[in-house]
Amino acid sequence: MQIAKISLKNFKSFSRKAEIPLYPGFTVITGPNGSGKSNIIDSILFCFGLSTS
Repeated sequence: MQIAKISLKNFKSFSRKAEIPLYPGFTVITGPNGSGKSNIIDSILFCFGLSTS
């Protein structure tokens, strides 16, 4: 099983709807400080019932 896309809305710093495609192979999430990179990972962990802290 593979996650193909992440859709976020009203999750931490994502107040508007955001869709992040995850392509087969290798996906890199980059951006400046405070842009929400860690929140994307937190959203995946949240779906699996895990937390980062």
